[in-house]
Amino acid sequence: MAISALTLRLGDTARDARALVLKALEQGINSFQVDGASDALRQSAREAFASVERERLFITLRMRGEHQRDLASSFEALGLARADLVLINDPQGSTLPAPLEGDLRGMSGKPGLGVATRGDIHPALLDNDLLIAIASPFNLASGLADRQRLREAERRGLAVFGEDFWPQTLRDAGQTLPRPSLWRRRTDPLAGIGGYDFLHGTPDWSAEAICLAYALTEPAVTSVCVSVDAPADLPRLAAVVDRDLPDSLRAQIELARFSAQEREKAASRA
Repeated sequence: MAISALTLRLGDTARDARALVLKALEQGINSFQVDGASDALRQSAREAFASVERERLFITLRMRGEHQRDLASSFEALGLARADLVLINDPQGSTLPAPLEGDLRGMSGKPGLGVATRGDIHPALLDNDLLIAIASPFNLASGLADRQRLREAERRGLAVFGEDFWPQTLRDAGQTLPRPSLWRRRTDPLAGIGGYDFLHGTPDWSAEAICLAYALTEPAVTSVCVSVDAPADLPRLAAVVDRDLPDSLRAQIELARFSAQEREKAASRA
């Protein structure tokens, strides 16, 4: 099925998953990631999924730590016969835990396997025939390692769920940094330029919207994961999907990325 450009993450802090799911569907979002194990979340998500035709939804169940042993009970708690994707958080080693892999292979309508990580994925795990997707950070500040991970996933034909599109470092960027001194501007040609100040000073664009729009431009990313506190926040994010970044913003983004890379190189040589 076609997956929407945005995936709504439902965590333990979600106050009303049913209202969030229904509002998301109104905004053209059909992809949902259940990332929590509280009884309140599962009950609320169960009510949400039961009120919508299952064929309209792409549901990802994220499994963390000890909860990876409870795949069948997790499905049951959500009122699901299966999920479309089971996302394993940061697996260690070259193989899945044997009970988990056995559960996945033995289920009717075998769900796909996804791996969520900020590091390298073992080649043997990448070759597992169950694997159909990865979840990985991608944002304006992503370095070479994150970008190479996306390129490798794209080369293998894997779906990519982009995470952390608006990290804290970018939320703070440009708000508290002082203007570089005259001496520094003379000794460092990049001082005072190529920063992220534009995130908070671009007319008609919020920092959040710029970061989301940038993540959506990455061809390797299938869907960008978002989290909201209330249903009323969803239209603001959904509207970004249909907006194009102006050329002036694209230029500032590339300059900021280039400047950051050059400073990292200079720091490593010091």
